[in-house]
Amino acid sequence: MNKISISTLELCSMMLLFLTGSTIVVGLNFTAMEDSILGTAMEMGFGILLFYFYLFVLKKSGWKEFIPLLEMGFGSFLSKIIAVVFSFYFLYIAARVMNDFAFFTTQILYPDSPTWVAAVPFILVAAYCIMLGVEAIARSALIMSFFFLIILVLLWLLGFFSEEFQARYLLPLFSQGWKPLSKMIFPTGLTFPYGELVVFLVLLPSIAQKEKLQKVVWIPIVLAGIVVMTTMELIIGILHAPFANTYYFPFVKAMELITYLGVIEHLEIFTYLLLIGGGFIKVSVFIYAARAILTQLFKVKQKNWHVFLLVAAVYLLSLHRSGDIAEHLYVGLKLVPYYLHIPIQFVLPIILAIGVFWKSRKGKKPGGQVP
Repeated sequence: MNKISISTLELCSMMLLFLTGSTIVVGLNFTAMEDSILGTAMEMGFGILLFYFYLFVLKKSGWKEFIPLLEMGFGSFLSKIIAVVFSFYFLYIAARVMNDFAFFTTQILYPDSPTWVAAVPFILVAAYCIMLGVEAIARSALIMSFFFLIILVLLWLLGFFSEEFQARYLLPLFSQGWKPLSKMIFPTGLTFPYGELVVFLVLLPSIAQKEKLQKVVWIPIVLAGIVVMTTMELIIGILHAPFANTYYFPFVKAMELITYLGVIEHLEIFTYLLLIGGGFIKVSVFIYAARAILTQLFKVKQKNWHVFLLVAAVYLLSLHRSGDIAEHLYVGLKLVPYYLHIPIQFVLPIILAIGVFWKSRKGKKPGGQVP
């Protein structure tokens, strides 16, 4: 891969939308009731450690591109199989995010419409952006993040100062002990959304000014955690924690209840704009990463028709066990974390880190110099 011309601000904007866009609309977890904000804070801390672990692996390898990195950790033969596994994983998660968008559209905006009505135009626009390159994705993220934060802050202000918001719903904290928190954090909180940052193992080796990036990449993770925690507090204050988990889209329901003077209402439409921005960036990053892996693996130049093949694969994968939103969420919350997220986000990177660390030490001379 050629060196990518992305500024620090653009990368941070891309990471912020990647982590928050679909999370605050369709991915909030209120298993721990009023303590859910504490669980989210723990997840954020874990996300920072996890991402810097990925950075450690890359730095220890000498910032190798993804296929050479896998070869360093797993050997030439096994690395090819694992590369295909990673590319399939990225395409499948892109398909699930696209389904989040499609189901939201057909449930909230256009009830009873087929999901392809929302999915096909969305994925085609993402395909066009991918063909323009990751720089186009990053610059789009920078623009979108500006409007994303403005809309989000306005919704917060309208929500927290509304009559529907009840501060007493936020208490008591830590009244149920550690068990609900542990249930919230493992495995879903460990894997979504912070574990999905594993995709940046593909992108970061090609970005210039790596030393500078290492000093600031914690910022979007912390900001994403604050965004999620603030949104959860708003939802709990309006819906009450026992009822927040009963809705497929709790943020939408909370905004739907807010009215001012009987004139300002239906604020839930603005949550759609948040999902468009974050979902678009997330799908684009996953498909771009899968494309980069496969072109590195088969040593071919990137062509536009490759993108259409990958987009078609994403659409076909989106059809698997997603007949309705209930089944889609069941698969995403009960099956995917155990069978896909944990092996690919944790098990494989840990084995990779061991291999890279061993090879890097083995490659040094007794005097500490690399031959």
